Parts: sequence; structure tokens; C-alpha cells
Amino acid sequence: MEKRDKNKWTNKFRALGKKKGSRQDFIKLYKEMKKAKDDNKDNHDNKTEKYSWKDLIKDSEK
Repeated sequence: MEKRDKNKWTNKFRALGKKKGSRQDFIKLYKEMKKAKDDNKDNHDNKTEKYSWKDLIKDSEK
């Protein structure tokens, strides 16, 4: 997660604490945060293609 994302979730937890949220509210927010983090991680993994150094060598150079 990026710094802005962490700040966003921190602010949500603080706001929930100030308004005396229930335990279930915190659990729901925590699960929402983890889901967003996993979705972000999956998107990042799809964007970065994984190559071996062997894939970078052309056939003519072998």
C-alpha cells in the first residue's frame, strides 16, 4: 500500500474510534482494508511481467 492509502485507512479507523464504533464495525472495516490491499496487490502483479534473464537473450546469441 502506498502512503496515501495507509493514511486513508488510518483516518477511517480513527473516525470510527471517535464515534465509538462497535467491534463488528472495526472488523468490517479491517476486512474491507485487507480486500482493497489484496486487489491492489493482484493488479500490481499483473502489471509487472516476470521474465528470466534467459528470456532476454536472443536466439541468435545462444
